[in-house]
Amino acid sequence: MTDRPRLIDTRGLMAELGVRRATAETIMRRLPTVRVGRRVYVHRADVETYLEQNTRRPGEVWT
Repeated sequence: MTDRPRLIDTRGLMAELGVRRATAETIMRRLPTVRVGRRVYVHRADVETYLEQNTRRPGEVWT
């Protein structure tokens, strides 16, 4: 098992992907969220699935 948390917030997403806050929030809006108080999280597995589904390999065409 990994020592990374299962849930990730906007700041964590920004740090891991190296994206700006607006991009992290856009990704988070497309995924199921978990609220803990005022904080909003997404499951790391959902982020990984989203990235796999939205990754284009060389020579592939977006459909």
